[in-house]
Formats: sequence, structure tokens, C-alpha cells
Amino acid sequence: QHARPQAKHAGQVATRLREFVRAREPRRESHLPSELVATVLRLLALEADKHRVRIEVDIPDDLPGVWVDRIMIEQVLLNLAKNGIEAMREAPPRQRRLDLRALRNLDDNIEFRISDHGCGLSDSEASQLFTPFFTTKQDGMGIGLAICRSIVEYHEGRLYFERNPGGGSVFVFTLPSARH
Repeated sequence: QHARPQAKHAGQVATRLREFVRAREPRRESHLPSELVATVLRLLALEADKHRVRIEVDIPDDLPGVWVDRIMIEQVLLNLAKNGIEAMREAPPRQRRLDLRALRNLDDNIEFRISDHGCGLSDSEASQLFTPFFTTKQDGMGIGLAICRSIVEYHEGRLYFERNPGGGSVFVFTLPSARH
């Protein structure tokens, strides 16, 4: 039951990435941040259960939509959330919490924040995070964050890393609101 939507989503992602690589215009429409996150939560359910990770969501109902290609931005959210879940593998189960937040920032953009409570990153790792083929994962290829950054920038946003004050990492990306 969970596998069918994931397989369909994977097919849509492959199609959009192929279009992205061929430099076609993304299929942009206005989407509410809560809708984007809701789709990703459904796709993450098995992974979160498997790793005993609790997901906390904080998205105000009054946030405006973002003008995006839904599939591409959902893939960014999914990749960042999966990275956060993987970063908490060694954390005690009671600490395994992934926070997904969206808010309007001071620039009137919509800011998505994905926070984990894992082991965090060294200064050296943090400085190379978005470098293609750099990875902190044993079986990683090192292209996920570089692709995510390209997708976000293609949508006129920014993707960056912050340290989580409570331990772990925070990945933040911004997108212009559909009102711009």
C-alpha cells in the first residue's frame, strides 16, 4: 500500500529531473507549503518508522503558496528529510526527532527548515557539503545536496546549512512566495 505511491513518485521525479537536465522550464504552479510537506510525510512514513524517528511539523496555516514545480520541490524536501533521518541512526531513540518547519522570513520569502538531532558535521564536512561527489555517507554518491541546491536556485531560492543548537544539523531553503 505504501510502495505504490512511492513508485509513482519516483517515476515523476525521474521525469522532472530529466526535464531539468535538458533545461526545460519547470511546471510551476502555486502550492501551499503544508501541501508539499504533507506529500513528503506520506512518502517518509516507512523510513521514519523503520528508524524510530518522530517527525514534528510546524507550518502556519496562513502562509502563502510558493510558485514551484511541485515534484521537484517535494524531492528536495524528501532528500533533506531522509538525510536527517539517516544522520540520527546512532542517536538514542528518544532523541530521534526530525523537525519540519516553514515560515515567512524577513525577506518575505517562504523558508523551509529541516532539523535533525543527529551527530552533526565537522567544520571540514560542513565546508564541503554542497560540493559534487563529496559525501559523509558510507554508500553515498555525493550528488544529492548539489542537485537539491541546483533545484532550489532554479526556483530563485537559496539552500544552506546551519548547526542545530541542540546538536545535529539544520538545512534551510527559501523560495519566493507566489505573491511576488
